[in-house]
Amino acid sequence: MKTPVKTLALALSLLSPLVSLSTQALPQGSELKAGAAVWNLFDDADRYALHVAYIHKPLDSFYGLRPTVLLVNADQGQHYFAAGLAKDVYKYNDFSVRVAFHAGIVDESENLGDTIEFYSSLSGLYNFSESFSLENSCLLKFHSSMILPCR
Repeated sequence: MKTPVKTLALALSLLSPLVSLSTQALPQGSELKAGAAVWNLFDDADRYALHVAYIHKPLDSFYGLRPTVLLVNADQGQHYFAAGLAKDVYKYNDFSVRVAFHAGIVDESENLGDTIEFYSSLSGLYNFSESFSLENSCLLKFHSSMILPCR
């Protein structure tokens, strides 16, 4: 059953790395995103993931920072739950550049404890319309393991 998820993730990542949809239920300027990712593509350890994110509208009172939440479902059963901040640092017509930072927990099948991961990203966005945009991101990821004591 993993092959269809891999195929879907690879196809989505090649066709549209990240799609942003605007809906009437969201606050004006907020984004709801769905996307796919592939990494370690050029070795034998290919990894695939599907993700959903909510990016809140810019907070004018906090330097235009955008609170975000993210859920990633990876091909080997891992789930990544994260919260973070994003900032649009450059905008020209329909093109913009965004930086983001997330911190979250990976739910793995191991019983050793929770893994905390941090990552930063740099994204280029192009708005085709008010309700549809395409985004491509490069990601810098850090992680550390933390074993929680049982008492």
